Amino acid sequence: MIREQRALVAVLAVVVVSLLAATQYAPPGPAAGSTTTTTTSFTTTSSTVSTTSASSFSFSPSAPLQVLSVSAQTTRDDATGKVYLTLLVAYKNIGSEAVYVTRGCGSPLSANISSTSVIAENQGVRCLCAEFIAALNPEDSGNALTPGCWSGVLYQVVHPGTISVEMKLTYWSGQNQQNPGATFIEASFTLE
Repeated sequence: MIREQRALVAVLAVVVVSLLAATQYAPPGPAAGSTTTTTTSFTTTSSTVSTTSASSFSFSPSAPLQVLSVSAQTTRDDATGKVYLTLLVAYKNIGSEAVYVTRGCGSPLSANISSTSVIAENQGVRCLCAEFIAALNPEDSGNALTPGCWSGVLYQVVHPGTISVEMKLTYWSGQNQQNPGATFIEASFTLE
């Protein structure tokens, strides 16, 4: 199932150097009869986002985390024509006790893509944000993605084709990251 959305991404660029220079070398406040001018530039680009469900996937062990769905989201930067891949997993705690997973600006999901002729792993901009460990109680669901900006990695789709992905969804059965566990996922996708 492919779903397309149009997303409008706005990037704000402020001329910081001129503002810093003006505050360091000018007397405080505008002089009588003068004006202060601030220049702000906006660059707007658009991108196209598509989501594709895995053509097949399997996972083990079957508990405590049950994998509900596995999908691939591609984002085409209309300005550059480049296409980037993000892998998404929805899961549910079907166990009898809480497990603890990474949340916030972090993810319990990691991936290894074997089709290097289709996907290139590139260095990206790393974002600084908070990561935390949260309880996932029995019958609660969660979502995970990779790569995120916290990883400093981008998956670029260089050619259409089929990819095979091995993913690892990590969790802990103890609140302070004790007793690590993992659900291993194998999936394949056809990217256009």
